[in-house]
Parts: sequence; C-alpha cells; structure tokens
Amino acid sequence: MECLFCKSKKISSSFLPSTSFNNKLFDYEKCNQCNLHFIHPIPTQGDLLEMYPTSYQAGIDPTILDNPYKKLIGLRYSYGYQFDLLKEIKFTGKMVDFGCGAANFLINCNHAGFSCDGVEFNPKHVEVLKEEIPKSNIYTVEDFFRSDEKFDIIRLSNVFEHFTDPKQMMNQLKTKLNSGGYFLIEGPIEMNFNLAKQFRKVYFSLRKRLNNSYVARHTPTHIVFTNKENQLTFFKDLNLEQVHFNISEAEWPFPSSFASASGTIGKINYIIAQISILVSGWNKNFGNTFIYIGKT
Repeated sequence: MECLFCKSKKISSSFLPSTSFNNKLFDYEKCNQCNLHFIHPIPTQGDLLEMYPTSYQAGIDPTILDNPYKKLIGLRYSYGYQFDLLKEIKFTGKMVDFGCGAANFLINCNHAGFSCDGVEFNPKHVEVLKEEIPKSNIYTVEDFFRSDEKFDIIRLSNVFEHFTDPKQMMNQLKTKLNSGGYFLIEGPIEMNFNLAKQFRKVYFSLRKRLNNSYVARHTPTHIVFTNKENQLTFFKDLNLEQVHFNISEAEWPFPSSFASASGTIGKINYIIAQISILVSGWNKNFGNTFIYIGKT
C-alpha cells in the first residue's frame, strides 16, 4: 500500500472508522509523510456504479438563476463568487464542468453569459441531461476523453475527492486543456484544522475505544481527505501556477440548519458546526473547504 499523493509506503490507520459497503469492508489509512487520509481498498468500477446511481443526483434548481450569490445547500462557494473569479481572469472561452451533477452550475453559467459543457459519470444520467439542456454538450467520461474537443477551463466542484487515482486523472484532464488553460476546483479539505473535525476525531476515537469492532455503514464516496498543505503541494506538483486560493468553513458534514437537524444529536452537531464556522473566521488557514484556480 502506498499514498495516493506522495507514493510513500509509511502508512498508518486513520481515525476515520472502517465502513461496510457493497458487501466489502473499506478502511481509512493515513500517510505519515504528507498526512493524506485515503480509503483502502480503492473502490472498483462495480462499487462506483453502486455509489453513483442516477438517483445520486438531485434535480435542477432554476431558482438560483436570478440570484447567483445565493449559496445552495451543499455548495462550497456561490456561483456568483465563481463568476466573479472568471471575470477577474478575463475568461471568454469554453468551459466544461467535469462532474456536473444535476447541471445547476452549467445552466447558471450559460445564463450568466459564459459557454459551458458538462461531463457526468453515469451514462443514464447523461441521457437525462442531454434532453434537459440541449444547448450544451453533455459527455460521459469515456466520450469526453475520446473527443478532440479542448477547453479553456475545466471546473471540478466536489469532484476531486472522488478520484480513485488523483494524479492519473488530473494529468489526463490536463490534456483536455488548451495552452494556458485553467482548472477551477472547489471541494473539501476535511483534514484541515477546524473545530468540527476535532470533534469528529474525538468522537470516533471514543467510539472505537468503547467498541473496537465498530464499523460504519456509509457509502465511501470520498477517496482522499486532504488538508491545505498537501492539497496545494499536489497542485504544485502538477506544474500549475496558483492564481487564486481561498479557505472557508462549511456546515457539511453536519446539518445546514437547526430545523433540518434530526434528533438531539443532530441539533448538537448543528451547534458544533456553527461554532466551528465562527472559530474558522478568526484564521484564514482554518476551514474545511477550498476554492482554487490554477493555470497550466
């Protein structure tokens, strides 16, 4: 076993509990060299199809069109924030949203005057999107890499952490960029310092002490769990020039509102998340989510 980032074989167990999924046991490991946490074994194609059925994606929400600065639940940064970044780099070319999900960003991007296509993992979901958004090209992953089309920006939103081989995939994506093209990437940095993470670490440690055979039952969609340092080092190793980088704190994975929190534990988790957001506001290096623009 070796680290998915730095290839070090100095590996130990993560504080994250093992999880049972698709009749398999998945463990979480930690690289003692770069501090990346990652899943083991790596999910197979069959596992991935079970993880991402068509029902994995929510429906399109057209209400955001007239207010791009409204941050949708589950969104790391508002579309308006991202559109402003595109304007700062004077972007006027062609963009693709790799892992476009329900295609909310794609629709809003086209509405805002930017040209954007989409890529999705599940072929059945791609067919649905093609019917709903006929003005944009929607590709399966396989068709995307087979096509001759190249882009000026590739956007990855809550996608990077799902890559089973991050280096191989990012290098492959680089081949789809025009010279001087950009990556716009947002997602979690779950192992970066934040109060909510410290709480989860103590909670899981206590849970393991009380029950050494404790196994979770969640779907292991996240393959890598990064922090600020190893995430930026990864991008630097890809020979990307950093244009923009920002860290903030999001409620995720805790409830986004008190009303949506289930039971006493859910309410407590919501309160912890809100305190964590407040604490992270005191230090620009604290937080569990990032946005990055890198130029090739």
